[in-house]
Amino acid sequence: MNNCLRPLAILGPVVVVFLLIVGCGGHGGLPAIVSLSISPDDFTARVGDVIQFYAFGEQQDGGSRNVTSEVIWHSSDPSAATVNSSGQFTAVGLGQTEISATYGTLPPATTQVTVTSPGPQPTAAYYPLGLDYWWQYTGTPVTPFGVRPQDNEVSMTISVPRQVVIEGEVWYELQVKGTDPQEPPGYMYLRHDEEGLAEYIGTDLPVYRLKSPVETGLRWIDLNDPPHYFIIEATDETVTVLAGTYTDCVKVREHQITQAHIEYDIFTWFAADVGPVLSRFPEIDPDTGDTTWIEQRLLQVQLGPP
Repeated sequence: MNNCLRPLAILGPVVVVFLLIVGCGGHGGLPAIVSLSISPDDFTARVGDVIQFYAFGEQQDGGSRNVTSEVIWHSSDPSAATVNSSGQFTAVGLGQTEISATYGTLPPATTQVTVTSPGPQPTAAYYPLGLDYWWQYTGTPVTPFGVRPQDNEVSMTISVPRQVVIEGEVWYELQVKGTDPQEPPGYMYLRHDEEGLAEYIGTDLPVYRLKSPVETGLRWIDLNDPPHYFIIEATDETVTVLAGTYTDCVKVREHQITQAHIEYDIFTWFAADVGPVLSRFPEIDPDTGDTTWIEQRLLQVQLGPP
C-alpha cells in the first residue's frame, strides 16, 4: 500500500464522526429543526393553476426559517397535480391530491388540494390572465380642447408575477408599478369565474369589474357598497391607442361616491384578447375641487413568455 494514503485512511472514521456531530445541530451550525409546516394550506385549484409552495422549519430555539429548497416535495396523485423539487405546484387534472414536504426524519407536513375544472369564464377574453403577462400604459391629461400631447413614455406597468391562494381560492396577483422609483408598487388580485371578472378586495364578496352577459345596458352593483355600480355602455366601440387600433371594445362605466360625497365616473375600454386598452378617470384637487381627467392608453402588451 502507498504509505502516503495511510493518514487519510486513519482519519476517515474521525471525519465521519465529526460530521455526524455537526449534523445533529442543524445545517451549517443553524439550530436544529424540530417540526415542519408548509404554505399555502388546504385549497381548491383549477386546472392550469401554478402555485409556489413554501416550507418552514420550527427551530429548537423557538425561531423559524425557510427550508423550501431543503425538503423533499411529493404529490400523492400526479394526475391531479405535480410539484417539483423547488415546491412549484401545477394543477393538471381533475381530482384530489396531498402535497407533502419531508425534512430528514421529521414527520412530513401535508396539505390537501382539490383540482376542479376552470368552468365557464365568459369574460376571460376581455382581460387575459396568465403568468408573466404584462401591459404598459402612458398617462395623458385631457383638457377641454382635447388630449394634451405627450411623449410616449411609460407611466404605468401592470404585470402578473404569480398566482396566490386567498381564503382557499387561487387568484392572479397583478403588480401595478409607476415610473417613480420611490413609489412602491401596488397589487390587485383578479380571477375569472362564471359570473365575470372578479377582484378580491378583502371582503367576503368580490367586486366584479366586468360581468356576464357582456351586453350593452347591463348594470350591476358592488354588493359590499351598493352606491358603487357598473354599467356596460357599449360593446362595439373602436379605440385607437399607441399599441394599435382595436374594434368591438367593451366600454364600462364605474360610478363611485367618495367619503366626502363627491360622485365621479371611471371609464374603461376592454379589447378582446388584449385586456384594458384605455381608461379615463378624474383627478380631483382636494383644495379647489377642480377636476383633471387622465387617460391611460395602452402602449405595449405581452401575453405569454417573451
